[in-house]
Amino acid sequence: MTIPANTKSTCIVAVLLAVWTQAAEAGASAWQDTEGARLRIITEAWEPGTESLRGALQIELEPGWKTYWREPGSAGIPPSINASAGAERVTLHFPAPVWVDDAYGSWAGYRQPVSLPLTLELEKGASDVVLDVFLGICRDICVPVSASFAVPLESPSGATLQTIQVDTAFAGLPDGNTERLSIGEPSWTADGLLEIPVNHAPKDADGDTQLFLAAGTNRGFRKPVPVSASASRTVFRAEPLFDPAQVGTLELVVTTRRGPDSAETVIAVAAPNG
Repeated sequence: MTIPANTKSTCIVAVLLAVWTQAAEAGASAWQDTEGARLRIITEAWEPGTESLRGALQIELEPGWKTYWREPGSAGIPPSINASAGAERVTLHFPAPVWVDDAYGSWAGYRQPVSLPLTLELEKGASDVVLDVFLGICRDICVPVSASFAVPLESPSGATLQTIQVDTAFAGLPDGNTERLSIGEPSWTADGLLEIPVNHAPKDADGDTQLFLAAGTNRGFRKPVPVSASASRTVFRAEPLFDPAQVGTLELVVTTRRGPDSAETVIAVAAPNG
């Protein structure tokens, strides 16, 4: 997703390109500083012969700065990550974001320091991993950050603190459906909106219920709006920014949060009248 024209006209857009070549400790890249944040990648302990490895992209935001979820909404740049050395595949995972409304629209993301968990499928014989990251960090200015991070793989590797930090990042990911918070089956309304019910703990639980949708490139939705609510159920509707009849079945990532609880599921949604 690109930054909308109205955002560009009111923000100073800076592009930061960096290849991190400084010496880094085993199990962690060096920190990289950019306006509004600093970033690095850490991994859990690695041993020879390991085929998969967990890690995290640590984003330490300065006060007032923000970064984005996998589907930011009306403005923003979703984080992406690719391996250029040492790994056959890298997958980025996302904790539940928050919705924020500002002068540029509604966006889904993070206003506090956040660690995005990642999983690596390692190449045989790799001595280090080089990961290329692209994401947006914004305040009054928007900074698209493109950077490469080198993480040495040495035995023994991954300090105890780093392993704890990776465990903590994965523990912060949304659960599947639980008794306290669960996502119901989506359906299309007669006027072309996607309706999704969320079942939750009674209203005396902390926090409002929020819903987030991601269906892939060029398949965005406007911010889901609650249209009915009871003590234990909130129903949302979201307007697609594409013609769902033209794209067939959607693989939809649905994430919800309410107070300390969050849930996520992937649902196949047939086209209207399909």
